[in-house]
Amino acid sequence: MPLRWTIDDTRRTVDVVAEGEVTLADAIAFFDAMERAKALPYNKLLDGVRGHAAMTDEELMAVAARVRNLHSLDVMGALAIVVTREQSHRLARVLGAAAVADRPIKVFDDVRQARRWRDAQAPRGR
Repeated sequence: MPLRWTIDDTRRTVDVVAEGEVTLADAIAFFDAMERAKALPYNKLLDGVRGHAAMTDEELMAVAARVRNLHSLDVMGALAIVVTREQSHRLARVLGAAAVADRPIKVFDDVRQARRWRDAQAPRGR
């Protein structure tokens, strides 16, 4: 599976790792899992360095729309994103949609720094 995630209810965190080609269906499955687990307020770390979005521009826009829709469902936790510079250009629309939420968000090129930042963020929501 191109997206693997671990939800830690005790720490109220989510770790997501992308490896290989991530499709629209993969992204939707992740969003559905976050909703079912009621993990939207959890602080998240997305390590996307070893993955890439195998999506058309229209599919990336659908992901951005889903992200915006999730913002209306619950308080969103902090989001640390680890990507290469090249990846950040391709994902600019999705990153922009994620940044619209009232939550801390930061892009990193090092997973350890991202984890430290994510773990230093105050818990959000219930």
